[in-house]
Amino acid sequence: MPKKARQEPWVLRLKEEIKEQHRFGYSIREMRGKVQLQRYWQDTGKREVGTLPIEWRQGCGRDVLNAIHGINAALAKGLSLKDAIKLSFEVQKGPKPKVNWLEIYNRFHLHKTESGKPKESTWLKEYAGRLLWMIDQLNQPDGPNNGEAIVKAMRFGRDGKGEPGSQSRRLRVERCVAMLDFAVTKCGAPVRWMPPPADVIKDAIGTANNNTPKAPQAGQAAALTDEQFLLLFDSITNPSWKLAIGLMGCFGLRGVELRYLTAHAAHLHCSYEKTTEKGSTDPRDIPFLDPQGRKGLCKQLLMTLSAGITPLPPLGSEDGATSGAIDTFLSRNKVWKQLKKDAKAAGLGRVSTYSLRHCFAQRCGDKPSITPKSAAIAMGHSEETHLRVYQKQYKGGVVMGQFASANAS
Repeated sequence: MPKKARQEPWVLRLKEEIKEQHRFGYSIREMRGKVQLQRYWQDTGKREVGTLPIEWRQGCGRDVLNAIHGINAALAKGLSLKDAIKLSFEVQKGPKPKVNWLEIYNRFHLHKTESGKPKESTWLKEYAGRLLWMIDQLNQPDGPNNGEAIVKAMRFGRDGKGEPGSQSRRLRVERCVAMLDFAVTKCGAPVRWMPPPADVIKDAIGTANNNTPKAPQAGQAAALTDEQFLLLFDSITNPSWKLAIGLMGCFGLRGVELRYLTAHAAHLHCSYEKTTEKGSTDPRDIPFLDPQGRKGLCKQLLMTLSAGITPLPPLGSEDGATSGAIDTFLSRNKVWKQLKKDAKAAGLGRVSTYSLRHCFAQRCGDKPSITPKSAAIAMGHSEETHLRVYQKQYKGGVVMGQFASANAS
């Protein structure tokens, strides 16, 4: 029987240190000039083997021990040994054990999108750029080395700007916090990367300065009155666009929902499902409610859509292009330009395509028999969103008036 090769003293010392720090389960050996790690679970008899990107040589002990600490944390989260090694090293940047943020990013991407919430298009728009900027900062030689530090660093974007309380700053910080939590709780990243307390996150987002000029698309859209909507509708000569804008104003549609409509005798069916982090909306039936002064318009639009003789206008090749197509058309309309100018001069806020949706909400609010909950269901959002954004008047006089009417009867 051949004799076992005599091991060098540094190898024996390293094996003793591994045994001392991790008790049982880990063993190492040389494999093609690299350190091969084996993990053995005595209770199941299971073995896993993976190669560390660490050269097998005297002096590698500290890197090996540090690596096993990180790998052990990842294994505790249910990862395989090979996946744990991948998360614990950036192979292209050398063998020093370091959190592989790009691998965590890829796993976070899969975690968020595999259920369809959010959709891939939303990921690319709302997450990808911000999280890749986060990784760029983390990989700087003097970059942040804990969760609180990177959250504070995310106050500012690639352009160096970051107005306190702005939506862009809030989203950068929130996306960063979400990935840090995933890194620690799902990937076994060191606990120093745990997101900081809520008050630190709130301070990082900051509070908006009321004197700071707002971006052109900032703030809630102003509601059009029925009179303004009809003025716009009557000014449109293109039959396809007349149908599209008419449906949006009469049924309170989001622009993208024009792609998902089916006309019925007494209602419009919308199969669109809006997906957010909180969940998704259900397909819905929207009853008609004619604008003041134009009785029968909703039924006329339903008949036009159902007949199929007048097609809806080109709205781009995908959902994300719809808003741009509608904005481009409306930007050339003289009545639309004047409505935007008048709203700005009166300090009423901005007029946008959502002003057509607000027009429907206001029409519902003017009818005491239509409760906020019913209006919210018809519009495809929660009652809380409806009261907070679309029908604020229910917090004031309408509520008092309805109770007074109930008491009188």
